Amino acid sequence: MNYNSVAEIYEDIDGTRERLLRAVEVFDDAQHGFRHTPEIWSVAEICEHLSMIEAQVARLFEKLLTKAEAAGHTRAEGSPFVPVSIAGQAEQVRDKKLTAPETARPAGIPLSDALDSLRASRSALRSMQPRLENLEGASITFPHPVFGPINIYQWLAFIGAHEQRHVAQIEALKETMSAE
Repeated sequence: MNYNSVAEIYEDIDGTRERLLRAVEVFDDAQHGFRHTPEIWSVAEICEHLSMIEAQVARLFEKLLTKAEAAGHTRAEGSPFVPVSIAGQAEQVRDKKLTAPETARPAGIPLSDALDSLRASRSALRSMQPRLENLEGASITFPHPVFGPINIYQWLAFIGAHEQRHVAQIEALKETMSAE
């Protein structure tokens, strides 16, 4: 998907968040920690991982935005937003098993705490929207551990693509639980 504005990216990642919340609300407390196999994360662990990643990206954004604003990387009034996409990068890893960095591996917090953390990190990202909209961010890049250098708008889109990948894992867990 090509995004034609920062607002469009936020709309997409918020839609993905709604799908995540709908996916996890059907699990009871006993199912939050269910693992089909030892190497597969539970629903609670997936949500904890997502909260860790989003919090890390929010901290990265704060640093990148502060640096870009100090350097004068603001969008000239009337200049168009250059469309961005993360679809190519997401497609490259769609069927690959990826290993989370140590700093993003779940420690086993309760699902309710992970969801609280997700709300806090999304609030932090949401508060940055006006700054992102005023930024000429296509040239503000930072290396992603798998995709290599991507710009700040692609990082924002990554949040949704990453979360969607894990929503699919949660849906697969639901099916596994139903079969048992």
